Amino acid sequence: MSGQVGKGGRRPGLRPYTARACAALLGCLSLLSCAATDVPGRAPRERPLLTPVQPLTGARMSQQSSQFGARQPGFGGHVMLQAPMAVVARNHVIYIADGGHRQIFRYDPTQLAMARFTDYNAGGLAAMVVAPDLSLYVADTATNHVLHFSWDGRLLRSLGHENTLARPAGLVVDDATGQLLVADSLYNHVVVFNSFGRVLGTLKSLEAHSIESMARGPDGLYLVDRIGRQVVVMGMDGRDRYVIGNDTLKDPRAIAVDRFNRVFVSDDFDNTIKVFEHRELAANFGGSGATPASFNRITHLSLDQNTLYVADSLNGRIQIFHLALPREKERMPE
Repeated sequence: MSGQVGKGGRRPGLRPYTARACAALLGCLSLLSCAATDVPGRAPRERPLLTPVQPLTGARMSQQSSQFGARQPGFGGHVMLQAPMAVVARNHVIYIADGGHRQIFRYDPTQLAMARFTDYNAGGLAAMVVAPDLSLYVADTATNHVLHFSWDGRLLRSLGHENTLARPAGLVVDDATGQLLVADSLYNHVVVFNSFGRVLGTLKSLEAHSIESMARGPDGLYLVDRIGRQVVVMGMDGRDRYVIGNDTLKDPRAIAVDRFNRVFVSDDFDNTIKVFEHRELAANFGGSGATPASFNRITHLSLDQNTLYVADSLNGRIQIFHLALPREKERMPE
């Protein structure tokens, strides 16, 4: 971060009020780095699980980018986020659906700018997922379809099925097969579409009483069962494997799972993100508020490599956190 004070003290030419501001900022970041509390009885971490970075509250507007990355010249004014409903990221390309603006934006962290992604009215959006080609799938509750947009915002197709898809609530793309998996909250099952948009069948959990959202992880599909106050992990064969958080979660909503099988679940009851490792609660992060690392209605979580993106809806921002390695990895020699 620019402007930080080095070990040798104040930089040459740094004015006193700037030095004080930097010291205050560093103290704030140090405090925030400790905001994730470990669960009593577990060994303390060598470093924080979640380290916050600068949240995204808005950006200058740029023109839409072409499919080949050529940006049209010119920038517009600065636009503030109002009520982000969903955020998804892949290879540092970030899509944000904002319910206040009723738009999907694509944010470019290298340019510190965002562009209006498509003409689609995002007021009825329930979920998003990014495919390997950086195209975007959107679960639209207004039409009960899944809309597939190209990288440059063109509508490619609309996926639906009268007998199996009534209220799409969660989306997962299988990178290996190109299949799209859609969780339906009305039928309480997962619909499997092949890469051509045809329905192959459905997967139904016997343990899940409802499906609020869904993520893909090392053990299959992770279903947020809001009624059952738990996360049900179902294999790709449709068989239930195990349950997480049934003695901990109160009002779960959003979910993300990393490659180490760490499960991040937002809980509306206390505005926290609960982190599960080895099927047990490992950390409880956040709390109600508008200060950094606190939340006011988390509507979506997304993981991109070692970065967690949080749609902090009523605070009008996307909070961003860097993830530490699991304890076992931290103890391994370099």
